[in-house]
Amino acid sequence: MDFDAAAAIVAGLGGGAIMSALLYMGIGMMPKQMKMNLFLMLGTMMVQDKRMAYIVGAMMHGAMSIAFGLAHVALYTAFGLESALVVWGVLFGLAHWLISGMGLGMMPTMHSAIRRGELQAPGAFAMNFPTMTAAGFFMLHVIFGILVGAFYTALI
Repeated sequence: MDFDAAAAIVAGLGGGAIMSALLYMGIGMMPKQMKMNLFLMLGTMMVQDKRMAYIVGAMMHGAMSIAFGLAHVALYTAFGLESALVVWGVLFGLAHWLISGMGLGMMPTMHSAIRRGELQAPGAFAMNFPTMTAAGFFMLHVIFGILVGAFYTALI
C-alpha cells in the first residue's frame, strides 16, 4: 500500500472531530465524572481569553489529529499493513494513548495556568481526574485509532 497523505489527513481530522464530539458529549452527560476540558486546557496554553482559548484549543487538537493520523498511516505503510486497518487501529490507538498520557503528565511544566493553580493538572493518563475521565481518555484514543483505520480504508 502506498502512503496517501491526503487520505491520512482526512482520516486524522475525522477521527479527531468524532473523538472531540464524544468527549464533550461525555462532559455534558456526566459533568462530575468527566472533568478534562481538552479545548480549554490546550487553548489556555496560548491565550488567556476563555472564549478564544476554546477556538485555539480546537485548532491545536485538529493539528494533533492530523499529526497522529499521518503517524498511524505511516505505520500502516511501514509495516506493510493493507487490510484490517480498523483492528490495527486498536493497537495504534493504545500506543497513541500511551504517548498522549505521558504528555498529560508533563502539562504542569508546559502550562502556565496549571502552574498558577488556575487549571487542575490532569496528571499522567488523566489520573488526577475522576476514574471516568481517565477511562474516557483511554477509550477515546482507542476509538481514534479505530476511526483512522476505518476512514483511511474508506478513502484509499
